[in-house]
Amino acid sequence: MPFIHALIVEDLDEPRQWLAELLPHALPSIERVDTAADLLEGFALVKTNAYDLAIVDWHLPDGTSEVFIQRLVAAQPQVLVVVATIHDDDAHVFPALHAGATGYVLKSQPRAVVIAQLQRIEQGEPALSPSIAARLLKYFSELKTPATSSKSEDAPSGFAASRPLDAGEIKKLTPRETDVLRLIAKGYKVAEAGRILGLTTHTVSGYVRDIYRKLGISSRAEATLEASRRGLVT
Repeated sequence: MPFIHALIVEDLDEPRQWLAELLPHALPSIERVDTAADLLEGFALVKTNAYDLAIVDWHLPDGTSEVFIQRLVAAQPQVLVVVATIHDDDAHVFPALHAGATGYVLKSQPRAVVIAQLQRIEQGEPALSPSIAARLLKYFSELKTPATSSKSEDAPSGFAASRPLDAGEIKKLTPRETDVLRLIAKGYKVAEAGRILGLTTHTVSGYVRDIYRKLGISSRAEATLEASRRGLVT
C-alpha cells in the first residue's frame, strides 16, 4: 500500500522544511504532508487526520515524543512512525522504539542517505541509520548469551530483556490473531494484512489492538520480537 498522507513533527523551521521537501522525493506516492512545530500541534492534527507515515523529532519544546508516538500508534495502527533526530545513543534509541517507532534516522546524515533509508519502508524494511542498526544487533545478540537473565540489569530503560514464554502465554492469541501478528511482524501494513487475510482494515486494526493488549506491548518492534519468540518469523 502506498504512503499517501504524512505528518512531520519538528520544532526547528529549517529541518521541518527540509523533511517536508525530502519526503515526496523519497516516497513519490505521498500526496500531502502536514507539519507541526510541537506536540500540541501534533495532537491536534492526529485528532482530525489519518496518517500513513509520521516523521517525529524526539525532543520538542513541550516534551519528548514518547507519549505522542504511543497514542498515535494506538489510535492509528496503520501508521508507521520514524524518529528523525540527532541523537544516536541508547538513552534515545530504545525508548523511541519501545514507544512504537519502527524507524530511527539521523538528521545529520546527507540528504541522499536519508532518502535511501526512508525508501526501505516501501519494501517493508525498517528505516534505520547504520549506527542504529548496529546498536540493535548488538543488543539482541547479547540477549542470546547464557549470562543474560530475564531481567537484565544491562537492558536499556523501558526495554525488557528477552524471556521464555510459558504455555499459558502462548495460548493467549487466537489463530486469527496469530495470523495478524505474523504478517505485522513481517512488515505488512494493516491494509495489506487485511487483503491477504480477506478482512477489512478496520477488522485487522481491531486484531492489532487486541494483540497489543494481550501481550502487553505497544509497538511494531515489540510485536516482531514476540513473533520471533513464538517461531512465527525467522
